[in-house]
Parts: sequence; structure tokens; C-alpha cells
Amino acid sequence: MTEVNSDAFPSVPRELSQKDENVLLGDAPPATALTDISPDILLDVTWSTRKSELYAIDSYFREGCWIFAEDIPGMLGVALCMLKPEAVVGRRLRPALDALSAAGFKPLDVIRFRYDRLSIREVYRYQFNRASPDLIAAMDLVLPSTDSVCLILRDEHWVPGAPPASVRLNSLKGPSDMALRRPQHLRYQLGVVNGLLNFIHVSDELIDVVREIAVLCDVERQVLTRERIRSDFDAVSETLSVFDDLELMHPAHDFDHDASWLRLAGTDGLVGRLARQRAEGMRIPLGQLIPAAREASLQGSLDWDLLTVLTCALEVMTIPGITPTVPTITTDWVDSV
Repeated sequence: MTEVNSDAFPSVPRELSQKDENVLLGDAPPATALTDISPDILLDVTWSTRKSELYAIDSYFREGCWIFAEDIPGMLGVALCMLKPEAVVGRRLRPALDALSAAGFKPLDVIRFRYDRLSIREVYRYQFNRASPDLIAAMDLVLPSTDSVCLILRDEHWVPGAPPASVRLNSLKGPSDMALRRPQHLRYQLGVVNGLLNFIHVSDELIDVVREIAVLCDVERQVLTRERIRSDFDAVSETLSVFDDLELMHPAHDFDHDASWLRLAGTDGLVGRLARQRAEGMRIPLGQLIPAAREASLQGSLDWDLLTVLTCALEVMTIPGITPTVPTITTDWVDSV
């Protein structure tokens, strides 16, 4: 056995220095000492002090600012909307674009991308502190299932001094509670299936737009987005081409819960056995569906019948008693101005 030289591992002192103790007790340096992002930029992109402190030291937001800092005043008229995989197979891509256009949002750029485990956690970093384990597991299965589409949008109704375009679009998205949705809401118009299959993700404010572009894109692609914003590029034709290609690659799905179970009952393997047990009256909990979906994913046989029944079985989306990392933006922002 090799003898370990204890001198190579200095012992931890029993008593902390006053400086170390102050840090542990919360006497941390101010946010301005921890970041190179100008306070003026932070004031422009969010109303929330808490959010500006968190994002100011976030690597993605910092990198986004290096690209977009000079364009921030004009980008107050820019919003971001992601069309998720269920929008592809549910054939909601064109309806979403039509609804956005009717609301005054014009595509300046289109970014096609595929979620993976890392990008899911980075896009939703400031929401995942209260996400349930089941929600995260379901998102890990749904979001990488096809490519998604990120639209960078110009709000043609925006004027200087008005609430940011991202805030207006977020308010048009509509609440997660189906009972509170109204005909003017995008989620109402698209016919959301359940809490997870809701077709779109919208950035809350400009601070999120800048950060999420940096999550999805390398530097060269961010620069292209910046140039398209500056030139008021018309991305409609390119967007429709992306839609066409995705719909050719992925068959349409009806998201019909009972029909999905019926089709699954005719398949082999674990999923088929679960579907046949359900047909005989047995309850199939989410705890059995998630491992079955993971197995199917590894075998390359994960389909939208299984994803439909799995997401319909998802009951607990957030952990009770856990507050959001950052405040809800839309109502609070409008009320603050």
C-alpha cells in the first residue's frame, strides 16, 4: 500500500479568519463587483433587481451582452418565441405563425435547434428550482423528440416608451390555467393539450431574450441574429421552409389520449403490456410510464402515442411551497411602470 504524505493535504484551520466569516455570513461583494455588465444595460432589460443580480453573473447572459449590448435600446421592440416539438407533430407551426402575425409580430430570424439535457436545464434554469422530478423527467423525453423552432420577432406595434415587446408577447401567450385563457391568448388559439404539451415557450423580458439566444447559438450565429435584427430582415420565407422540412420528417399526431392508448395496446414490449393492462381496467401510474418511455427512447422507438399518455398522466408540475427564483414578469412589470 502506498503511504500518503499528509503534508500534501494541509489541515483546515479550526477558526476562520474574519474575512472568511464575513463571506459565510453573507457579507458578499455587491453585484457590480462580480460582473462586467453595465448597470445601465441591466436597467434597460429588466425591472427586477433580483433578476438583474442573478443574470449579471450568468455566463450566457454575459456572452449575449457582448454581442447585443449596442443594440439593447432597439431590441426592446424584439421578442422570442420557441415552437416546441408538439407544435411540429401537432401541426401548430403555421397556426402559431399566423397568430403571431395577426398580433403584430414579424419574424426577423428563425433558428432551428434540437433540445438536449443541457439546453433544457439552461433555458429553464430559473424555473427548475420548483419543477417536480416528474416534470423534469417528462421534459427530458418530450423536448429532444424533434427539432424545435426559435423565432426572433419584431413587434410592429412597439414604440419607444411602451412596455417591451417580450412583455407584450408574454401577456398574449396566456396563463397556464386553462380556465383563465381567453380567445386573444395564443394558447387558447392553438388548443393546448395539457400542462406540458402547450406548443410554445415565450421569453419573459428582454433579459431572457438575450440570454436564451446565447444558450441556443454560438457566437457566429448570434452575430447573424444581430445583423438580421439591425437590417429588419424578413424571415417569413425561411421560416416556412423550416416548417415544411420538419413536417415532412415527422408524421402528424392527434394527441388523442384514448386513441393513443388503443394504438399502444397493439404494440410489443413493455409499453404494449402496460396498455393492455390498462385496457383490462388496471391503472397505469406515471411512475411506470416514465421508465417505459426511457426504455423506448434508448431503443429508438419512443413515439407520440406514448408521449401523449405520459404527459396526460403528469399531475404535479411544481413542488408545493417552493417560490420561483425570479419574479413573474408580465403583470408585475406592467404594474411597475
